[in-house]
Amino acid sequence: MKTPSTNGRRANALVALTAASLALTACGSSEEESSDGSEGKLLTDGTLVVAMSGEFQPFSHFEGDQLTGFDYDIGAAIAEEMGLELKTETGAFDSLIQGVKSERYDVLIASMTPTEERDKQVDFTDPYYLSGATVFVPTDNDCQDPTQMDSPNIGVASGTTYETFLSEQDWVGEIRTFSSDITALEDTEVGRLDGGMTDRLVGLYQIDQADRDLRPCGDPLYTEEPAFAVREGNTDLRDELNEALATIIEDGTYAEVSEKWFGQNILESDAGAPADDAEQTSGD
Repeated sequence: MKTPSTNGRRANALVALTAASLALTACGSSEEESSDGSEGKLLTDGTLVVAMSGEFQPFSHFEGDQLTGFDYDIGAAIAEEMGLELKTETGAFDSLIQGVKSERYDVLIASMTPTEERDKQVDFTDPYYLSGATVFVPTDNDCQDPTQMDSPNIGVASGTTYETFLSEQDWVGEIRTFSSDITALEDTEVGRLDGGMTDRLVGLYQIDQADRDLRPCGDPLYTEEPAFAVREGNTDLRDELNEALATIIEDGTYAEVSEKWFGQNILESDAGAPADDAEQTSGD
């Protein structure tokens, strides 16, 4: 048998080393792309897993066993525009960010307002509607300005911006938290609370559609611009969601969904402004 020359052995070793190096480089590139969101941007190819609370009527709620609402319809329109199958999940509002961080959901379409603290944990898209944070009181309450109430007991949904805001106000008495804004409004209606704080559109919808004996106490205390939320670093998905959102706004799909639930386009600047009456926000 002919013994390989020294040069031949070196050449073979170099080929093997190069192949191994290329293999490691390819693996490293894949991991790097995955960590910055450019690979594996969806949990399952072809499917968009959208999460919301299911307890924020009319944005997301159940009719029987069917999830529905404005957020649900917007999620369906976004998935269709992206050419993806929609899969929805629900969870307590204060658990949703952890769910997207732990890769149980692709995106939160859950009426979530970006805050400095939340922005440290997830990436937000462009805003997808405008509204105002409002205190609702029983109709026989003469409140015109919640900041003038005498140490009121105010109910809010746990983990919301409303809870954070109220905790920083010296005019508030006790803050009572609930899993749902609707429960806070129910307790306000029957007199267990002095007021319930939620999105103005949510409260007006409850007055009109659920015939709740409530009214807004004055103007919104501040305005909000909720956005979709994705896993931090998943910039490709965020950008594609922004493109899909812009498209459904431009082609009229967004306005159609908004009119269905609120009787107005809630992306417009006056959406959070005081309404002349609750009927202006009635849904179908």
